[in-house]
Amino acid sequence: MIVALLETDPQGSLQLWRGLRRRRWPRVFPLGSGELAPWLARHRHLFDLAVVDTPAHDGKTIAEAVKATDLALIVTQPTMLATSVAMRLRGLFLEHDIPFAILLSQTPPTLSARLAQWIDNHRLLGTVVQGQLAYRFAYQDAIAVGLGVVEYEPEGRAAAEVQIVTDWILRRLEIINEP
Repeated sequence: MIVALLETDPQGSLQLWRGLRRRRWPRVFPLGSGELAPWLARHRHLFDLAVVDTPAHDGKTIAEAVKATDLALIVTQPTMLATSVAMRLRGLFLEHDIPFAILLSQTPPTLSARLAQWIDNHRLLGTVVQGQLAYRFAYQDAIAVGLGVVEYEPEGRAAAEVQIVTDWILRRLEIINEP
């Protein structure tokens, strides 16, 4: 599968991570506001999947990005402040009739009654991605050496979480048909 990583966030997290990698792939394409739709129109035939990193609080950039997507992910944490941002993004996606799902990240590593309640609360906002990304040092350790967590610790719990989430997304986008 050929994946395009598109960076629209001025913070530049994807570019920083890419700069730490010793491998030639994946490429990260930095795009400014207003460049996403034309870039996708010109290059869509070159990849199977595009992942767009957007700034969390820039409604204009997010709106531009989601108009060009098949599925938008609201990546949020199980906190009141993060949930308020997720609710704002949900409103934006509903306004533009964009399919979306909610991905909980930086969750406690074990399912507790409290986490189960957060998951249920987020289901009231919309579809919740199967699986969560727990708060684990493996994510930060992998980034620090320019790797993905599946490359860094392939048999670890973080890698398993990423695989569950990735499989769910690919099934949702009908890129894979496995149950």
